[in-house]
Amino acid sequence: MITNPETLLQTLSDHPDYRVLRRLKARTQLAANPSGHALHRGVIVDTETTGLDARKDKIIEIGIIVFDYDPITGQPIRVSSTYGGLEDPGFPLGPETIRLTGITDALVAGQRFDETAFTTLLSGTQLVIAHNAAFDRPFLEKRLPVFSDLPWGCSMMDIDWEAEGINSKKLDYLAFRQGFFFDAHRAEEDCQALLEILALPLPLSTQPGLKPILDRLPQTSYTVSALNSPFSTKDLLKERQYRWNGERKCWARTLESETTLKKEMEWLKTTIYGGKAASVEIEERNARTRFSFRAGNTRTCVL
Repeated sequence: MITNPETLLQTLSDHPDYRVLRRLKARTQLAANPSGHALHRGVIVDTETTGLDARKDKIIEIGIIVFDYDPITGQPIRVSSTYGGLEDPGFPLGPETIRLTGITDALVAGQRFDETAFTTLLSGTQLVIAHNAAFDRPFLEKRLPVFSDLPWGCSMMDIDWEAEGINSKKLDYLAFRQGFFFDAHRAEEDCQALLEILALPLPLSTQPGLKPILDRLPQTSYTVSALNSPFSTKDLLKERQYRWNGERKCWARTLESETTLKKEMEWLKTTIYGGKAASVEIEERNARTRFSFRAGNTRTCVL
């Protein structure tokens, strides 16, 4: 009879009918650095907010982990510092916010973020990462402009999770697939979980989770807006992964290389505009503007 818990867990792990999950234990030392490469500094950030709209809602909690990583292998090596803080939004929290986060009015009452601490924490940072940076970055840039000029990566969008055999990008599901669980929806705990995911090898490629984010960092993305496209072509655009931009009143799609951009321009000219003269708008973004409300470099191109 097996009495040692670790032996029992290993036996279950080796059995095809069982999967063992361990509670996440935050680590400060994530890996050795046998290569001796000069390390770079990254920041993982997560926010809890009063709602989904950065233009009117407020941040009530920020969690940060500052870590050093090997820029060649993409392996996170060690944690250098952490931050967790609350801020009073100036109005009562809604019941849904309290339910999701566990943060109450009593917890945030009179609290304020230490703005000087962020300047220190972000000093020398080569990369900021959030899980769904398109959500966190606008909130942070509005409240703390120090986040505006830094390169950003997104662990949700910059890793091809489907190619790794994972069909959901939710943080708690990614943790489950990587063999652990954690108490979700508090900023610091979410940061710790994300760092663990980035430090572990991905299921199929076996590279560290951070590596695809680093590979994406120097690339330019191109958002094409099909201006004044005929209404009759809307289904064709939807099938080609265009999304309706309600503010601009046009269909738009983001492409990841100049080669695909050129091909897309030809497709738009022949298939959508029928070879007639037409204009499209192209917005270029890099890591310093991706996921931000701030516009990238925009130009109008005549097809």
